Amino acid sequence: MKPTADLQTRAMNELAAAIAEWHEVREKIAPEDEQHLWTKFRLEWNYNSNHIEGNTLTYSETELLLIHGQTAGSRPFRDYEEMKAHNVAIDHVRRLATDEQPLTEGDVRDLNRILLKEPFWKWVETPDGDRTRKWIEPGKYKKQPNHVRTRTGELHRFAEPEETPSRMEEWLRRFRNGLAQTDDSLPAFLAESHWSFVNIHPFDDGNGRTARLITNYILLRKDLLPIVIKSEDRDRYLAALRQADAGNGQPLADFMRAQLLWSLDLGVRAARGEPIAGPEDLDKEMFLFVESRRPRETIKSDAETVDAIYDSDVRPTVKTLDQRMEKFVPLFRDCTGTSFIVAGSCTMKGRAVLQSPDWDRFRADPVFDTDGFALGQPDINLTRRYALEDYCGPSDEGFSLLLEVKWWLGKSGRRFTANINGKEIKGASQGLPLARLETESTNVKERVEKICRAVMDEIRTLSQQPDPA
Repeated sequence: MKPTADLQTRAMNELAAAIAEWHEVREKIAPEDEQHLWTKFRLEWNYNSNHIEGNTLTYSETELLLIHGQTAGSRPFRDYEEMKAHNVAIDHVRRLATDEQPLTEGDVRDLNRILLKEPFWKWVETPDGDRTRKWIEPGKYKKQPNHVRTRTGELHRFAEPEETPSRMEEWLRRFRNGLAQTDDSLPAFLAESHWSFVNIHPFDDGNGRTARLITNYILLRKDLLPIVIKSEDRDRYLAALRQADAGNGQPLADFMRAQLLWSLDLGVRAARGEPIAGPEDLDKEMFLFVESRRPRETIKSDAETVDAIYDSDVRPTVKTLDQRMEKFVPLFRDCTGTSFIVAGSCTMKGRAVLQSPDWDRFRADPVFDTDGFALGQPDINLTRRYALEDYCGPSDEGFSLLLEVKWWLGKSGRRFTANINGKEIKGASQGLPLARLETESTNVKERVEKICRAVMDEIRTLSQQPDPA
């Protein structure tokens, strides 16, 4: 049954009073209480928005990762990465909300790009119920349909790829006009803009998280507090979206209003110096106390971890190094690049075997059975070799160079080495146990710079020619 007009009026009056109270006390909040409040919002927002989409980190593990920079448990590599990326996206939304210029399409694409970080392969279910791997490109509108099969077996259609740009342009026009709405119509605007974005589903992944970031952009721009759509309310949230699909946006507006009231109450209590911890916070605090002192456990290895290492480390390093090594071609009579990937009896060799399509074919080998595979069973070796033959520049005699960069992925972790003519390049090599892979990212730019400088030093030494003054 729909709420009566009288109930709606009382609900909106309650929201107006809560907003007025927050605006009254927000200027008086002590710095330490404001910091405590935002730490609470940041953790709730990161944990719940990701958990709704299937992230396996618990609330306490999220806090351990984002606040203390430590990990616990044996979660998939990408779950740690997406939690850290979402935390960065929150900071970006807060900055956008203070900009003089309102949100642009470029800003929306940037949010999705920040959330997803690097291109990656993802297992998805087709509308026919089949499982397949899909190449995800952050920040780019979809190039293939992303319709989904609902629980009832019906096909829910989002915007087609070819109509997505025009529909996003129209969505943004309405969105900008809606930013001028008064507090009285705020829940309806939050609901309509949120649903219409989700209904377009412009990206291949991260649409829900991007939509929730944009909803909070609206609130922050109005000097209000962000809402947190809790994972425990996921069914109510999705049910309200389905009702909006059917043309009834009121349940979603009511849902948004309830979440905003929760946030405003939290903010007012913080501004008054009152406790904002919930009754479950002691359990979280005890978990953090124990986990921050526990010896680090190794993250369970699996095929998804291998993909994550490839996406965040191997592929960008090879891509950047290929571009830089091309600059040495004029100095040698012959230059070739060769790649090798070995996992047990599975081997691939080729000029560009580390490119994504070749990696996908390699990953299709039975050795990478998704359910049974674990790093170390077998080890994986990836090598990119650059052979620079017959130096033809100024020199007392000719010479050749062989640069090799190698990754070894095993049960105990990841090891990267780089060497020229058999000599290791100091400062370029790196070894990490699996337990630290999710908190220590690779600085590809710095790594490639060290390698290329080492190549120049070796050419300089072997050619015995001084640099021009």
